[in-house]
Amino acid sequence: MLANHQDFDFEGFTGRLLSASYAPLPEDAKYDPMIARLREIFEKYHVDGQVRFDYDTQVYWGRV
Repeated sequence: MLANHQDFDFEGFTGRLLSASYAPLPEDAKYDPMIARLREIFEKYHVDGQVRFDYDTQVYWGRV
């Protein structure tokens, strides 16, 4: 397993969320509450204006 991470400021954190195909679009009634909740999460967990996403990468290889 390979350790990997991304660090985000609030703008990047928002962009990461909005890059998901299932995220509500700005015209959706759920969009503003989602962004407000994202701000709450960011404010709770940021360190020096950054939140970290930790990933575990597994690599498989072989021959067919």
